[in-house]
Amino acid sequence: MVVSTMTLKEQAYKIIDEIPEEKMARVLIILKNLKEIIDEELDEFDIFLVEEAQKIIAGENEYIPFEEVLKEAGIDEKELQNGIQ
Repeated sequence: MVVSTMTLKEQAYKIIDEIPEEKMARVLIILKNLKEIIDEELDEFDIFLVEEAQKIIAGENEYIPFEEVLKEAGIDEKELQNGIQ
């Protein structure tokens, strides 16, 4: 019995092959942006954000609903929504 193991690149190529040609322009933009992000070195702020995200995932940080943050900042949620539209 032969077991075929695809490399990560092969898996990515397979996914890309399944995307219709008319949507490839969007995929290329995403891939270019991802490559730029991957090529960049992490700075102190990036590391801080990663650590905070890990704490949140581990349940070490308290979750604060967005509505509560707006209220504490004195921002009316309805006014904010109207300003976005």
